[in-house]
Amino acid sequence: MRIQGRCALLLGIVWTVILLAACERARRAVERPRADTPRAVAATLQMVPIAGGRFIMGTDAAVSFQNGFPAHPVQVSAFRMSRFDVTFDQFDAFARATHRELPVDEGWGRGARPVVNVSWRDARAFIAWLNQGTGRQFRLPSESEWEYAARAGTRTLYWWGNEPDPNKANTATNSGRDRYPYTSPVGMFPPNPWGLYDVSGNVWQFVEDCRHGSFEGAPVDGRAWMQGPCDSHIVRGGGFGSIRRGMQVAARAAAGETWRSAEIGFRLAEDP
Repeated sequence: MRIQGRCALLLGIVWTVILLAACERARRAVERPRADTPRAVAATLQMVPIAGGRFIMGTDAAVSFQNGFPAHPVQVSAFRMSRFDVTFDQFDAFARATHRELPVDEGWGRGARPVVNVSWRDARAFIAWLNQGTGRQFRLPSESEWEYAARAGTRTLYWWGNEPDPNKANTATNSGRDRYPYTSPVGMFPPNPWGLYDVSGNVWQFVEDCRHGSFEGAPVDGRAWMQGPCDSHIVRGGGFGSIRRGMQVAARAAAGETWRSAEIGFRLAEDP
């Protein structure tokens, strides 16, 4: 009887341990964020601290008709910028969670490639979803913040110098390190001096600002320029179809709020 009692006691202890382990696994599963939650997506974003400072934004009109001009000083406050463009993985999680149609990838691949075929409004919806689920304050960068971070303290036409270089960016050249006819996964080319990838080439990136033909009257304190008609917004950085002008740090274009393009994506900013 004593042996039977001890066996029963040991069996009870074993079952208790098993049940406790199962409960712990269940607790961890509940606490672990799902892949399609704002917290899980935010955890995949690498936000790079950008110290505030003063810089010369834009170029003289004679440099390139596609550049922002006139050149003018701007004071930018400290903020954070995402190291990479928002990817299909990140945007698809939002789309699935909110029952939106997944953006078209043109057959080039999804995953770690920058999301394309999303509009300015789509980008804002993604940001609102992130902020509501995390309590953080992600946003699109202003145009001056974008250029300040992309220049990374340089004054050359490109952050690496004054000549285009297919070893530094995904462009239309498709030579050297650039072996991608269309988009490439983020981070395949060297970062700029402040650790930001693909600020030139791969895809154009939406910023917050409304479209203005020049910098005449633009804010000089780093804020987004939202005055005036605002049915389209600035895009910066050039894309895989750019060769020389579009990749210049000062180059700018614009797209409507609901316009979707296979050459336009976006990256995030956040106040410190």
